[in-house]
Parts: sequence; C-alpha cells; structure tokens
Amino acid sequence: MRPRLAVAATSAALVLASTALTACSENTGDNGDPENGGGKQFTSSIATDPKDSQGPAAEVPGAKPGGALKLYKEEDFEHLDPQRTYTFLGMSIQQMFTRTLTVFKEDGKGNVLLVGDLATDPGKDVNKDCKTWEYTLKEGVKFEDGAPIKAADVAYGIARSFEESIDGGPTYIQEWLADNPTYNATYKGPYTSGTDTVPGLSVKDERTLVFTFAKPHCDLPFALSLPTSVPVPKAQDTKTEYDRRVVSSGPYKIKEYVKDTRFVLERNPNWDPKTDPLRHAYPETIGVEIGPDDTAATERALAGQGADQGGVAWEEVPQSLVNQVLGDTSLGDRVLRTTSPSVWYLSINNERISDPKVRQAIAYAIDKQGLLATQGGDAAGKPTHTLLADTTIGQTNYPNPYDGGPTGNPEKAKELLGGQKPKLVFMSRSSAFGQQTAPIVEQSLEKAGFDVTVQYVEDHNPTARTRGNPYDIYLSNWAADWPSAVSTIPVLWDGRKLGPKGNSNVSYFNADDVNAEIDRVSNLPAGEAGPEWAKIDELIMKKYTPVVPIYQDNTFLVTGAKVGGLLISEQFGTPVFYNSYVKP
Repeated sequence: MRPRLAVAATSAALVLASTALTACSENTGDNGDPENGGGKQFTSSIATDPKDSQGPAAEVPGAKPGGALKLYKEEDFEHLDPQRTYTFLGMSIQQMFTRTLTVFKEDGKGNVLLVGDLATDPGKDVNKDCKTWEYTLKEGVKFEDGAPIKAADVAYGIARSFEESIDGGPTYIQEWLADNPTYNATYKGPYTSGTDTVPGLSVKDERTLVFTFAKPHCDLPFALSLPTSVPVPKAQDTKTEYDRRVVSSGPYKIKEYVKDTRFVLERNPNWDPKTDPLRHAYPETIGVEIGPDDTAATERALAGQGADQGGVAWEEVPQSLVNQVLGDTSLGDRVLRTTSPSVWYLSINNERISDPKVRQAIAYAIDKQGLLATQGGDAAGKPTHTLLADTTIGQTNYPNPYDGGPTGNPEKAKELLGGQKPKLVFMSRSSAFGQQTAPIVEQSLEKAGFDVTVQYVEDHNPTARTRGNPYDIYLSNWAADWPSAVSTIPVLWDGRKLGPKGNSNVSYFNADDVNAEIDRVSNLPAGEAGPEWAKIDELIMKKYTPVVPIYQDNTFLVTGAKVGGLLISEQFGTPVFYNSYVKP
C-alpha cells in the first residue's frame, strides 16, 4: 500500500489497540527529523467523548467555498470500489465520496483521533472482552440519492467483501468474523452463497450492527476505518463494475470517470455536514487528471499557470527537481515534506525461488542507495534492513546478516551462489518509477552473477497479487493500516492466507514456525505484543529472507499557489483533501 505517516515508536507506552474503549489508548512519539518535516510530537488515540464524533467539522481558517481542486496522477486507481480499495492514494480520494463506520480525524499538527464517522462513536465493547462489538449509525446519514443509510447497507458492503471476485481490499474483518485466514471457505459472499447474512455479523435494527468474534479483536475500531465498512446499497451493486460508479455517502459524488484519463467529483447535495466530524466540501469540484508523470506534475504545480494554481502534484518530486524545489524558499508552505512509514521491498516469489541461499544472495546484491537516488536520494527516504518501519510499535534495528549495506555487496552474493548464474525474471512497472528503478535492480543483480530479464507491465500490482504469476522478483511497498505490526506481519507473511488472487503476501512465503508465532503473538495483550512482533520480523529475515527491505520513504510534493488546507495524513502518508480549498 501507499504509506501513511504514523506515530514514531518510542519507549513510551505505545498501546493504540491495547484495551477496550473504556480508556483512551494513546500513542505518542517524535520523528526527530526537522529536515524531513519532523521534530513535532505525534499523538494517536481513540475518542471516548461522543462529541468528538459529532459534526460539523471545525471550519478551516481562511477557507472559502468555490473553485476547482486539481490533482495530477500518473496512473489510474487500481480500484475505487470501496471493498476492493487497498492503496492509500485510493483511500484518500475515496474519503471525499464514501464514509466508513470509524475514521481518523487529524489536525495537521500531529494529533490523530479515531472517532465515529457513520457510527455515533468508535464502538461499544459490549462485554469488555473485545469479542462482541456494537455500532449504532447516526441519524440523518444518507446516500447521494437521499435514501437513508441503514445498518443493513453497511452489513451488505462487508458481505460483498467475502466474494472472490471482489478482490484486492483489506481482509481483517472477514478473517476475524470467519475465525479463519481463508475467510471465504464457508461463507463466500452474497453472489455465491445466495445470502447477505454474514456469520458473526448481525443487523440488530435499522441503525445497529453487532460483530461477534470467536477470539478477542481489540483492533476492530481501527479496522473499521478501512473501506471494508463503506455502505453499499444492494439494489445498486453492479458487482465488479461497481469500480466505475460507486454510490456516494460522502460530501462529493462521482460526476465523471473516464478510465486512464480523468476522474471528477462534484458536491453531493444529500451529504449533511452536521453528521460528519471530519470533512468539508469547499471546492466546487475535485478533479484527478490521469497521465502526468512526477516531472510533469511537479513542473505544472511549480509554474502555476491558470487552473494549475489550484493543482496538487500527487506524484512525488522527482530526483531531477529535488534541488530546485528545496532551494526555492519562496515556495513556503506549497512544499509538503515529511517522513513516512512506507517500506519498499524487493519481493522474491518464494514459490519460484525456493533456495534460501539464492534469496540471501539477492539480498546481499541490491544497491539500496542507488534505488533511492532515482527517487531523490535523502529527500526521498532512507535505506532500511528490517521488515517493519521504524514507526511501528516495538520495532528494533536488529543486525540483518544478509544485508549488503547501502550500496550492496556483490562479492558476498557471489560466494553464496558458488559459481551458479541463476536466471531471474524481474517484473517492473511501466511507469516512470519502474523505468527509473529497473536498471538499478538489474545492474545490482548482474554484478553479483545473476542473469536478469526485465519485463515491464502496466498491471503490476494485480499481477504480483496473483498466485502462480511468472515472475521471480518485483518491487512492492507496504505501510501498516494503523501503527501496529498486527497490520503488517500477519498480512504480508502468514502463508495460510494465500489465495488465487488479491494476495498481499506477494512473496508467497509460508513457514509453519512463523505461522505458529503469529498465532501466539496475536493472542497477547497489545501492550506486550510489540516487541514480540519485532522478534518475528527478525526470525523471518534471518532464517528465510523472503524479501529484501530496501528503503523507508518520505512524502515530498508541491502544490499550486492557490491550494489551501492541504495536509499530509498521519495515517495515509499522502495528502488528504477534507480540509482543502482553492484560494480566490
């Protein structure tokens, strides 16, 4: 997934999901790097005061209604169907036309509060054991056609996420309800099973949902902030075509969507700001122009001609423009630069590369600094050697025996290969990012004795997520859905979850001892689990090396001169638009 800026892990009590909602769970930290937007204190907590979940959201100083906000994006969204959306870029724009049961409310100053969005609060832990949760919808929430949003609509959205054809989205809630990593083994969704009734999920009345789990899941309030909980009216469900025309529950609705060309939102007259603790609808329209690469997007935002004054270069500042942007002090707050918890990996398809020595040699060989240099060097991120980002609760920088250092160690790789010259097929994105990074991967590995074939593809992520794909290695990235390894280790390295499509475990890694450790740590109190997840990180890398951690990136972009209210989400690590406005 695209990253979000989460809370930096410190020795403080980082217990975001440690208890039921009887007390405020808080996570605090300081990213400590003022050059990268750091030096500020971050706090994350769950709201206990119902007023925090009420609307309307506080007005943004200086904001005025009107104007067109423009976003420039090189590639189209993988999905806009909420139950299939699992990139932070997708979720950040989706926040403007869909709503979830809970949502993270941010102030742009490092303070993050989980509140009720469609729900009246972040949830009621009925028996104080995290096994039974109750959610009540607010009065007055409506779809774009004016129909009231009911508990059954939320339940139906969750039900359709069980369908194999509705792949690609998060699977926490499905797995927890099924009490099984293979969540659709029994209940397969409304299309296949012929019923909307999900085992463990009941509609108590028109406004009330009840989740019942076999095991405690104290993280449920956080998981329900993901688009799995977006309501879908059953009568308007077009199945796999829902990607093209999602029914709005937020402040905007879809005006136009031309695949690979443009996506335009206009205001939704049936959105009631009194029910919404987060969003505004200041711009008349929000448009995404699909096509400009990072260089073109940044240059247009910098030049700021005509409508581009209200533009946002959603693509990161490219390496070729880093010095220009950093050296232009007149840009002021038009430059958004901050640390991010997204980790980039060279994923190794373990079902194709089964020899651990070959995987270890790949790890030794990679020139991490060279890859980072293609994206802007130090401005773009920092090399890493652990699976978990340093923003994750409990993360430790253990010594990785197969880390080749910032520029790689081809000689150590050759020693492991012992004269072999393994052939590797590297799948790279056909985008500018792929064109920039593929030569570095290829050269690093060939220096170490590998025979590398690069194949450029447009449908990179869907292909990587398809089991049995014909590729040995590919670049992928991930950031936790909330600052806990619960949303990283089990998602990416529990092999029992592997299916034919939509896999987040794109290394196709499966080890019984790791799976057993995941089960053990999953049952620990969250206050104890952080360091234990870090031990699993170390176990995976030292014993198996299924991927090569490369770098943890930064968010670094520019806007046009008339863009106001834009902030980088602590949760998404990408811009969010609910406070954005266009200056006159």
